Amino acid sequence: MSIKDYEFWLVVGTQFLYGEEIFETINSHAQEIADCWSDKLCCKVVAKLCVKTSKEILDVMQGANIDPKCAGVITWMHTFSPSKMWIAGFNELKKPFLHVNTQYNRDIPWQDIDMDFMNLNQ
Repeated sequence: MSIKDYEFWLVVGTQFLYGEEIFETINSHAQEIADCWSDKLCCKVVAKLCVKTSKEILDVMQGANIDPKCAGVITWMHTFSPSKMWIAGFNELKKPFLHVNTQYNRDIPWQDIDMDFMNLNQ
């Protein structure tokens, strides 16, 4: 395989309390970021659906382990995702990982910030 055949998985954390509308937004943000990074890196970045439970995290990490094209995992907590949920998945992961600490929006709308914005961007 050449380097171009490999991919990195973007795994985005959240939790169930936010609801389907927020999950759709998170998945859209993840896809946008993955597409941007794919254009700039030598490997493709694949956005996985957001993970909301320890089981979903474990499943995606086990999937990364067995996929020969997966070179590593990039994690990002889009909304609050308790670190305790990630322990089993990270213990199982056998590939390199990078954790990104950022928010989706470049700027914070200080003048009209509200709880909807806070829930989506904490």
